[in-house]
Amino acid sequence: MSIEARVHHAFRGFTLDVKFESAGPVVGVFGASGSGKTTLLNCVAGLIKPRDAKIAVNTRVVCNRPGGTWTPPERRKLAIVTQDPLLFPHLSTRANLTYAPGAADALESDSGWKIIDVLRLKPLLQRNPGNLSGGEKQRVALGRALLSKPEMLLLDEPTSALDAELAREVLALLLEVKRSLSVAMLFVTHKAGELMALADDCIVLSEGKLVAQGPPVQVLSKPRAIGVANLVGVDNLLRLNVVRHDEEGGVTLLDLGGHDLAAPLCAAEAGQQVSVGLYADEIMLCLESPAGLSARNALPCRVTQIDAMDHEVLVNLRIGATDLLARITPGAAAELGLDKDTQAVAVIKTAACHLLG
Repeated sequence: MSIEARVHHAFRGFTLDVKFESAGPVVGVFGASGSGKTTLLNCVAGLIKPRDAKIAVNTRVVCNRPGGTWTPPERRKLAIVTQDPLLFPHLSTRANLTYAPGAADALESDSGWKIIDVLRLKPLLQRNPGNLSGGEKQRVALGRALLSKPEMLLLDEPTSALDAELAREVLALLLEVKRSLSVAMLFVTHKAGELMALADDCIVLSEGKLVAQGPPVQVLSKPRAIGVANLVGVDNLLRLNVVRHDEEGGVTLLDLGGHDLAAPLCAAEAGQQVSVGLYADEIMLCLESPAGLSARNALPCRVTQIDAMDHEVLVNLRIGATDLLARITPGAAAELGLDKDTQAVAVIKTAACHLLG
């Protein structure tokens, strides 16, 4: 899968001006409200006709303006799923799934029934949208999109209208779609956890411009630098492998590359990756390993960088093979005598490890 996009389009009071290319296979579009995420998605889908743009999917040019190729939306081999599932209320789930030309045959194929199985739609086929939950409606919308056999699935905030539990369910389904059906995706989100869990590559937009691109764990590791700290919500974003579960102790141990991090007990299997967020000011530093401490993590670390900012000190730490950022006061930094290469101990409560998906 590949996507290449150069888009310049001016609205009243707003201009989208971005250029990127990615091999995906799942690309996240991240940014604050009004940054141009949905506008970009609609340009790729063909729902907006930009004045100056070149857009190619798998090297197939679908837009080259002005004066060049313009492929209408229905011929782009793309399927879009919006925040509103847009189901026909008077039709059954099966009829909604097979409404488009060719969809009925697609449903009866082996690949069609695999989509039904992955999205757990079989029990819903005879029910109408009025009898479906929000999560079930979104599953039907996903199924309808996938039955069109798109080269790429376009998702616009697919979980934003759902409560936290249903949002996790839909995210889990998207992960299953990615793993089992190998469908390329371009998806808009303002949730860092979704980006970390689902995207292989991400682009970050701010006021209509691209401000960062790369693997989510790298791009979002410095949220202040790219102006999305309020969206990320945490200063440290990690993708870590599950080592094992200690059910009696109530923790899951995650691999930091030489040290284990005790996080709240989760259902992920050993060897599976999970996303973890840590606030920098929830990491305490000391020069020796403390005794009699309730915190489950006292991890040997090395200071790699110190930056004084206003009335706080940001301390970059290396723990095993993992880099973390801690935030302390100038007084604490002076008292500890911290300097580059200082050996210290990072103390982190289990509850400070926020599992994001």
